[in-house]
Amino acid sequence: MKKTIFAAGLLAASPLIAHATDYSVKGFGSLIGGLTTDQNEFRPHVKYGGGKYDESFSLDAESHFGVQFRADITDKLYANVQVITRGAYNWRPELPWAYIGYNFNDNIQLKAGRLKAPFYLYSDYQDVGYALPWISPPRNAYMVPIDAIDGVNVIGNFSRGQFEHVIEAWVGHIDDTQNKYEAQALGTEIDAFGFSYATTYNDWLMVRYTYNEGDVDLYSDDIDTIHSTLIAIGAPNEMIANTTSEEVRGSFSGLALKAEFDKLTIIAELNQLEWHTNIFPHQKRGYISAIYQVTEKFTPYLTLMKNNDSAGDLQPSGNPALDAELAAGFGASDTTAWAIGGRYELMPNVALKAEYQSQSSDAYHIEDVSDTVRVAVDFVF
Repeated sequence: MKKTIFAAGLLAASPLIAHATDYSVKGFGSLIGGLTTDQNEFRPHVKYGGGKYDESFSLDAESHFGVQFRADITDKLYANVQVITRGAYNWRPELPWAYIGYNFNDNIQLKAGRLKAPFYLYSDYQDVGYALPWISPPRNAYMVPIDAIDGVNVIGNFSRGQFEHVIEAWVGHIDDTQNKYEAQALGTEIDAFGFSYATTYNDWLMVRYTYNEGDVDLYSDDIDTIHSTLIAIGAPNEMIANTTSEEVRGSFSGLALKAEFDKLTIIAELNQLEWHTNIFPHQKRGYISAIYQVTEKFTPYLTLMKNNDSAGDLQPSGNPALDAELAAGFGASDTTAWAIGGRYELMPNVALKAEYQSQSSDAYHIEDVSDTVRVAVDFVF
């Protein structure tokens, strides 16, 4: 089954395998439903905050479908386009991939156009549920509300002894919107760059590190209101500067590990999102997951998650009520969660999944602290 999952991942993680024809079309989808066990709400995606679970069973929060098109222009040059539609986005189509790729040789590849933001271990195929052991990657560690970049990346791979190495570097522009809640949106424009390095030992142990940095312009009515209020009450200049929404320097770094034994697979990621000068919290989040292949068809898993978010650069404004509100919205928080679930291979291209997740947090004004039950049908074609 591991080979089947790996093959599904290649559908999105690398250019589609060339066939006798010049064109190929492949698709994927996940029909996901769930509900919470209490009156709280759970938002499973940091970007599409309008998609949420409550006490009523919902299929819209995470369900999505996608199609990927490839055209082989020459034996080295190709074009790749991916279209996705999501229930949390009112089924409007998105274009996370639309790029031209060129294979210089078997070891060096260049892509230019719209690319999936390569922040995480499963960035390239986190939407291909069939390629994942879980219903979705652990939400807490996949916390950057960005899907795509417009730019260029270069991927190189080489081998030395029992080690295989992959180096990726990218530079580009990001123009994206996070629908945090139904009535709110956070627009972002970022000029950024990043790189990642992954090494695999003897086909069973992989370690990956990534670092990304950029200057961020934020578009949010909430941030503008805070900034204007601080000016109006005569807050210190340092505090006013920390609420600016233009050219905010931010960085994202991540360390990932994957170890595959006979029937047991361990996957872990530790990610950190930092703002060099701003009131936004510094987010340090991680998870570790154990996946055990009981049979060729059935694979249960257990995931432990931890958030340790420290407060942003908050300074006293001179208004105690406003300071308390800012501390509640941008202060430190500590969240722990666990999830238990399983995957059943119904057909060679269809998998059934179920998961129970429990989460607790000491943060203020957090609506999505609840126990959640989810089920899914993942497929590729």
